[in-house]
Amino acid sequence: MSKMSELDRQRQEVEEVMNNENEITIPVYYTIDEETGIRHYDTDSMRDEFDKEIEQLEANEQAELDGWNDKMRDYAMDNMTSDVAQEAVNYE
Repeated sequence: MSKMSELDRQRQEVEEVMNNENEITIPVYYTIDEETGIRHYDTDSMRDEFDKEIEQLEANEQAELDGWNDKMRDYAMDNMTSDVAQEAVNYE
């Protein structure tokens, strides 16, 4: 898979996680006590879900930065190659 298609896949994952207001959504886990009817929230699981979403955002950001840096390196190499080729033509 090319670097750009990987970036597109990761960008799509981020968009699926986030809604139109740029908010992260996670499920609310809870159980209801049969005797009292009180909800008991599983905050540990919700915190784990949130941490996973944050890790994914960080990974996506890093992948975009890496892709950008690779692109700039490619441009620089293309320019150096063009300069060397031009010097060779001018030398002859």
